[in-house]
Amino acid sequence: MDCPLFSIIIPHKDIPDLLMRCLRSIPVSEDIQVIVVDDNSADADTYLKRYPELSRPYLEFVRTTKGGGAGYARNVGQDRAKGKWLLFADADDFFVEDMHDIISSYADSEADVIFFKNKAVLSDNINVGSNRSSWMNRKIDQCLKDGDEWPVRFKLFVPWAKMVKRDLVVKYNIRFDEVAYSNDVYFSLLVGYHAGIIKVANIALYVVTFRPKSLSAEFCTKPGELKTRAEVFFREEKFLIRHNICRVRSMRKYLLIMLKRDHSLFKYYFYQLDELYPSKLLALHDIGKGTSLLTKIKLYLYSLLIWARDL
Repeated sequence: MDCPLFSIIIPHKDIPDLLMRCLRSIPVSEDIQVIVVDDNSADADTYLKRYPELSRPYLEFVRTTKGGGAGYARNVGQDRAKGKWLLFADADDFFVEDMHDIISSYADSEADVIFFKNKAVLSDNINVGSNRSSWMNRKIDQCLKDGDEWPVRFKLFVPWAKMVKRDLVVKYNIRFDEVAYSNDVYFSLLVGYHAGIIKVANIALYVVTFRPKSLSAEFCTKPGELKTRAEVFFREEKFLIRHNICRVRSMRKYLLIMLKRDHSLFKYYFYQLDELYPSKLLALHDIGKGTSLLTKIKLYLYSLLIWARDL
């Protein structure tokens, strides 16, 4: 395949049946390069024999043994991509039936990024809807209504339901973080920041599924997850502040979770608040905004305790 129009990158680990569902939603076409990057699945060496979908034309199955996570797998896929446009999919999701017609209609777009809506369903029963990604569609609807691109450029963190010009990613060397959680946040932030023209499409391209055991279903409950996500969003918020484009404080959410679950982590970030706010008092006021009286009391008392111990 010399120069396909589209490269679809799919990271995968240990869910081959769902991966096959995803692949079946992508038509076999010389215009579409499909790159499946297996992140060290236990039985990946048997996949090519067991799943004929992986041997179809214009598909490259890449097996890695690092076990580096979805961000690492996506970077491996990017390095092999040849298309004018990059699209990303999670292996347990899939595309809408007319996806080829949709993406082909935007192939000659002047935009650097095109954002689409999505549908959400249960993974085990795709006839049952889910509200997992309704927040994304609301941001797109609002942008279509008022023309404000900021929430779309900077707060649609996921890589899917987008078409991204590969030249943009190559020019600015935009990579995914190779971390266990939130690997896509900084990638999406930089894509939104560096993109010249963007377009927002009032049509669904992608179907996101919900599984009870997925990362999104058990948010910040796994060992090390809160720490990793907080590090990513702290860096994201510093970037927005440094470029004078910060409207929403992402770290508020994580600091409040720390206050309930991990005081040592809260203490660590308490000392870093000067990088995000003019003063710690302003930070506490913002973090406590909209919370219950009990949460405000805990926030101020614990912060005072940290101060007192350092006097």
